[in-house]
Amino acid sequence: MLAISLLTALLMLFIYKKTSNQEGIRLVKSRIKASLLEIRLYQNDLRTQLASQKDLLLANLKYLLYNLKPLLVMIVPIFLILAQLNLWFASRPAAPGETFLLKARFMKTVDLERLRLDLEVPPGLVVETPPVRIIDEAEVAWRLKVTGPANEPLVIQVNGERYQKIIPLGKSRLTRVSTVRVKRNLWQELLYPGERPLPKDSLLEKIELGFEPQKLNLLGISFHWLVAYFLLSVILGLVLKGPFKVEI
Repeated sequence: MLAISLLTALLMLFIYKKTSNQEGIRLVKSRIKASLLEIRLYQNDLRTQLASQKDLLLANLKYLLYNLKPLLVMIVPIFLILAQLNLWFASRPAAPGETFLLKARFMKTVDLERLRLDLEVPPGLVVETPPVRIIDEAEVAWRLKVTGPANEPLVIQVNGERYQKIIPLGKSRLTRVSTVRVKRNLWQELLYPGERPLPKDSLLEKIELGFEPQKLNLLGISFHWLVAYFLLSVILGLVLKGPFKVEI
């Protein structure tokens, strides 16, 4: 996570430097400092105080506008990075002896009671419950137990159609874990890039594994990976802005 945050900080500094008005930011920051100094020096002069506060407000608005363009440009690469990091840090693979839920979400127009469902699991997995059909949610769920390594995907049969789902298992904390396979849709595919999408004409909207969330630990303190990623990226960016001569 530290290495990825460092690379992210370097990328964001590069984008910020290339897309922002560096000279304008430098001047408006000087104007903000000058206004703050005037407010401090002329505490007993009401007219000067009001003028300085007005200048301070306008300078802050201008500073925000200078930051708008680079922030909009950064959204795209950050979104793509987060989608990939989610595969590595969001969930931990199930270990032997543990159970998890397998959920199949269908289109709202599908009559779940009339569906012919069958579940094929590879060696290393055992199906502990029959399919539970949740009509209001258009969802079917099974509970599975891990008994050993599973080297093949499981298969959900829906009216004779076969849909596979990879089951990431293992003991390593740093494992690429795809918990969701979605139907072909650009937005959903960008959010969940771990597997090839389900066919567009599929009755299934999504196949999901209910794995346990993963936490990052530092000095006995647990962090959500998003918190660790953003804190590290911001701190490293602030540390490196001087050597790379980036005005923020």
